[in-house]
Amino acid sequence: MKDGLRPIARALMGAALVAVIATGLGVAPLAMSTTAASAASAKKKHPGKRLYLRRTCMACHGKGGIKAIQDYPNIAGQDKKYMRDQIEDILDGKRKGSPDATGHPRSEGMRGSLVTAEGELRITKDEIKQIVDWLADEPPAPPIKMEEISEERLKAGAAAFKKGKCRTCHGKEGKKPLKGYPFIAGQKRSYIVIQMTDIRDGHRTNGRTKVMVPFIKKMDDEKIALIADYLSRIDRTEK
Repeated sequence: MKDGLRPIARALMGAALVAVIATGLGVAPLAMSTTAASAASAKKKHPGKRLYLRRTCMACHGKGGIKAIQDYPNIAGQDKKYMRDQIEDILDGKRKGSPDATGHPRSEGMRGSLVTAEGELRITKDEIKQIVDWLADEPPAPPIKMEEISEERLKAGAAAFKKGKCRTCHGKEGKKPLKGYPFIAGQKRSYIVIQMTDIRDGHRTNGRTKVMVPFIKKMDDEKIALIADYLSRIDRTEK
């Protein structure tokens, strides 16, 4: 190589090396960042989220399904099949419950907002699927700590949960349910108490609740309260 071309060659090689380093350090992270941003954007635009707002689900279950009012459940991060089955049972009139503060059966409010007086649905099965798909992928709500619960009481609740065979379907600590059964760890205490009591007393009979009856009919109000205290304090947001 002629002496006059050597500086040019060195410059070209240096530029190429800088380009490689820049690619390794800058472009790849940028690509990852762009991908993450695109995923976040897609999540915000999820049709299920829009339908959740449009069908007024937020009025009772809260923004994002994590700030439910009164005795309604937080439903973000819940099992897809369980949510879909419960929505369909409520719309069909199969899932009822004990009277709420207004004197009407629980779940009637949801049915009233999604079913006309003539019995026509205001929501389609495809819309239900989209809402459920979105909610299931949302992070669950952290535990609501309204009052202090002693360590001794929490241990008693854990023992009652185990002795009552609740783990058979709902999994250890209520975190790993069988398919089609709900996550109950970290759920609102009041909701857990009402649903367990309603199943025990025969007010709620839809779906797979009959499997639960032989076990829960042996529980008194205090045992149910113990289990609810224990489950409501489990943090499902922890990895």
